Amino acid sequence: MMPTRLSIALLFTSLLCTCGLAEKKEAAPEKPAQATAIQHKYPSLPTDRLKFIFENATYMDATFYKLPISINQNSQAQIQSTLAGTGADPMAYRPSCEAIGHIWFQIDGKNVEEADIYFENQCAGYVWYDDGKPAFSNALTESGANFYLNIFRSVDKNVGQ
Repeated sequence: MMPTRLSIALLFTSLLCTCGLAEKKEAAPEKPAQATAIQHKYPSLPTDRLKFIFENATYMDATFYKLPISINQNSQAQIQSTLAGTGADPMAYRPSCEAIGHIWFQIDGKNVEEADIYFENQCAGYVWYDDGKPAFSNALTESGANFYLNIFRSVDKNVGQ
């Protein structure tokens, strides 16, 4: 019971945090700044929806378009750890941003939320779907960015062997 309360407290702390992403040299190379201003194309996913999947998701699956990996989590603690890296603020967006993958959250085998995954210096976060269309976004916190960065480092390490 105590780990669940701690996890919920961490989620709300991360939701209230306005932490930005620390620049990572290992992340995708920064694209030259053009005359395009950073926008928040979509508002943040409503807190009640994020809280619902945090408290109830039983499975998470993520696929990546250009990497030979996927992520599957079926423990609530793992899923909550992944969701704890979701910031409260909308994701900064530029027209040059491209999704690197897609993530689904399920409850008892039924998809309840899904999002495109973005991971660039200019755009790092999730663009959530509503009725099959992009509608909301959330920036990654530093811990959320580190989650993906560690996965990508692991892939690079294993591919290099």
